[in-house]
Amino acid sequence: MDPIGHEEEQPIGDAMMEEAPEAPVAEDVTIKTVIEYMVNFREHIDSLVSVMRADISSLRDEVSMFRDELRQRHQTSVDNQAVNEDKTDDEDEDDDDDDDPNNYIVSTTPPLRKLLVFYLNGVLAYIPRLPADVVLRTGLFEFMQLCVDNFVVALWFSKMRHNVDRVLEKLPLFSEYFLFIWDQAKCKTYDNVTYCKDLNDIWNVCPDFNELNTLLVDDSAEKMIYNPKYSYICPHTFHAASHSNDNALEKGKNIRE
Repeated sequence: MDPIGHEEEQPIGDAMMEEAPEAPVAEDVTIKTVIEYMVNFREHIDSLVSVMRADISSLRDEVSMFRDELRQRHQTSVDNQAVNEDKTDDEDEDDDDDDDPNNYIVSTTPPLRKLLVFYLNGVLAYIPRLPADVVLRTGLFEFMQLCVDNFVVALWFSKMRHNVDRVLEKLPLFSEYFLFIWDQAKCKTYDNVTYCKDLNDIWNVCPDFNELNTLLVDDSAEKMIYNPKYSYICPHTFHAASHSNDNALEKGKNIRE
């Protein structure tokens, strides 16, 4: 025992001088994964592109189907709307006939043609009192065919509607070609006796026509007080005394030429 109280010294031997063995280095999994991913980067990109292309193709198909469905719905809606409009137009026409049978337009024609407006009694026909029958002016059918082939044609009477119908019954083949058919209700009274036709009433309803492309044919000049002088002509009157030898509508005669 050490009298001074020092601890017993530890022997220094070869065993104490030997170094401890090195610990193994842990493998870095993250780096390995990144390396593998970089090696296979091209394959990953190709795979992603393929998936995206498949998704895009699927979306295009869905969009195409959706568009087709919208077109079909739109067409169905248009067809239904057209049918409803036709029904509404028919109903409106029926209502108009009931409410105001004197004002209707029966067809639409190209505005490039000039408008001819004919008065009936004394121009195209002679309308006697009932029960006598209406007498059409000689050559009327050929003349009217020439007019509807080359002009826009309308009729405007100074008589009441029932007299108008008497003439229309004899012109069934031409009725659908008349732009409009007006009677006494559309005339303006002058001196409380004369029923005058004001072309401005036509131009307000049919804006494609004006004083440059409209001609009114009436046998009474006193009814023209509202119209420019060059917008009408007044042929000689067709009446009971003259209808047997009248040829004004034939080729080369005053009305036709």
